[in-house]
Amino acid sequence: MKNIIDHSINIVMYHYVRPIKKSKYPNIKGLEFDDFKKQIDFFSKKFNIISHKSFIEIIKTKKIPQKPSFMLTFDDGFIDHYQYVFQYLRKKKIPACFYPPKKVIENKTVLDVNKIHFILEKEQNRKKILNEIDNLLIKKNKKTINQLDLSKIKYLNDLYDDKETSLIKRLLQYFLPLEDRKYIVDELFKKIVNRSFENFAREIYMNTSHIKEMYSEGMTFGSHGDQHIYWEFLDKNKQQKELLNSIKFYKKLDFNTDDISVCYPYGSYNKATLEILKENNISFALSTHVGNITEKNIFDKYILPRMDTNDFKVW
Repeated sequence: MKNIIDHSINIVMYHYVRPIKKSKYPNIKGLEFDDFKKQIDFFSKKFNIISHKSFIEIIKTKKIPQKPSFMLTFDDGFIDHYQYVFQYLRKKKIPACFYPPKKVIENKTVLDVNKIHFILEKEQNRKKILNEIDNLLIKKNKKTINQLDLSKIKYLNDLYDDKETSLIKRLLQYFLPLEDRKYIVDELFKKIVNRSFENFAREIYMNTSHIKEMYSEGMTFGSHGDQHIYWEFLDKNKQQKELLNSIKFYKKLDFNTDDISVCYPYGSYNKATLEILKENNISFALSTHVGNITEKNIFDKYILPRMDTNDFKVW
């Protein structure tokens, strides 16, 4: 359990929340649903759990409550968030904010980042995956991994992955050229996971009906972009499109977007990102910098830190 201090807000980040060990994918990295319930019960007994609306008011006034506060955030639009998270939070009357990429809710395609998660879940031998990547690279452009300049890869926030897993993720998430990595990810997914993209998307993501029901019950939705890609590698126009496409999607659903917030895909942003958020009056933005929010950093509303659920183990 992280040290919780008075006059602090702790934004907790969740991804997969499900009965993992009893599922078809027992090796997926996430939070067991029973542990999630224990954690939420602990938070609600010991601290304040605040809503998106309350947090915006705190940002405006810069008045952080004496008692430590928590805000719950859920990334990537997984069906877990409807089937398990929402049902429990509704029962407990606890607010939360959800950040699904527009593409998964509207178009029902599988994000490359999630294809990679399930490739790694199905094949535990990392060397075998790296060999497969080598074979596909040779087929594509006659190069192997060792012929690439791997010194340019940034290994950040790899608290839960070994070096080989981190290398696979970095190669397939952003390091290889876009055309190469899309080809490799798709081929690996077909071979290792062996599912059609359309059917798999329906299995792992929420849909429009789910989020409309959640919104009607008081849950908040923010922007996680359109396609869940690294914003820092996009020019300003493309970043603007990523943001505005997701906001337009919510407007079509009659969601209130006046105080919409942003959660950076992969925690990725640059100077242009901050300019775009300011120009579009975004209420605040969440990074993957680790830490809590205090009077010292609450002014930096577009680079607010979060903590992973695993930083608050109570089971």
